[in-house]
Amino acid sequence: MQIFYRLEEIPPDFGPSLVSVGNFDGVHRAHLRVLAELIVRSRQTGAKSVAVTFEPHPMRILRPDSALKLLTPTPEKLRLLEQTGIDAVLLLPFTRDLSLMGSRDFVQQIICNRLNAIEVHEGYNFRFGHKAAGNVELLSTLGRELSFQVVVYPEMRLRGESVSSTRIR
Repeated sequence: MQIFYRLEEIPPDFGPSLVSVGNFDGVHRAHLRVLAELIVRSRQTGAKSVAVTFEPHPMRILRPDSALKLLTPTPEKLRLLEQTGIDAVLLLPFTRDLSLMGSRDFVQQIICNRLNAIEVHEGYNFRFGHKAAGNVELLSTLGRELSFQVVVYPEMRLRGESVSSTRIR
């Protein structure tokens, strides 16, 4: 598994790729479902499978007083992501500047221009961009405009409960 720690480390000719963006805290069953399908699709298409995640967790920057308890520290998260068989991880430094990036800019600059994504796979409740203004509906619209497919996964429930990092915490 390749690990890119900065956008500048991604080769200009990288891709095409299939991408999933998320915190992946805990790399739990719902994450594994999305990543497994992404990896299957990447093998079918010959594209690279990529997980985009953040260090530190965005809440540590956006709400530093929240005392967020992580399920997995970054080294453990990377180990768990590697076990999925994913080709690459982009571990973006989550900075105040990144938090101010608009949804469209995030998709254009990172997902399209750097990763050359042909598909983006996300959970039903995916949010992105400044103030989490982007959602799967906007992502689908941007996909049509920028020529990538969007695959949205429904909520996963286990014993009547939603499977999510927040719920597990």
